[in-house]
Amino acid sequence: VLTFFGDGAARQGMLHESFNLAMLWKLPVIFICENNNYAMGTSIERTSNVRDIYKLADAYEMPADQVDGMHPEAVHEAVERAVRRARQGDGPTLIEMKTYRYKGHSISDPQKYRSKDEVEEYKGKDPIQLVLNTIYENSFATEAEIAAIDARINKVVEDSVTFAEESPWPDDSEVLKDVYIDQNYPFIVD
Repeated sequence: VLTFFGDGAARQGMLHESFNLAMLWKLPVIFICENNNYAMGTSIERTSNVRDIYKLADAYEMPADQVDGMHPEAVHEAVERAVRRARQGDGPTLIEMKTYRYKGHSISDPQKYRSKDEVEEYKGKDPIQLVLNTIYENSFATEAEIAAIDARINKVVEDSVTFAEESPWPDDSEVLKDVYIDQNYPFIVD
């Protein structure tokens, strides 16, 4: 199970209760904190004396890792280690991904809490561009091939939006359908 939360949620009691029970019961959970340094518009430096969120796991004796969330290969490696651990029955892992959001928290966010230079600095570390650079440098694909992939993806997204907008609302009886999947976990009891 992967569960995602932001740096602001790391200051909530529910998360710590979840850490505690996940370790107590050795649940196969990977807690992923997307730490973009701002909880809505508040800098992490103004909300906690613990700025490296992965260190919160120490209180629960939970394995933890901090990775550059702007580097796709580092993210892959960290998640792979955590998945292996969970599948072996060794319990949860906390992964803090140091990342960044280029836009505000919402459309009404004026972003006065950071400078344009800061945003531009992080745009220079864009993970999508890093992946594209790797693809081009290793001749995995050409720019034309990537453009064709982008066009196909855009078409799928546009068609999906149209389908969603034109579809009728589902019946209320569907609300709980396909929420869980039975994988015969030992802790699921009928």
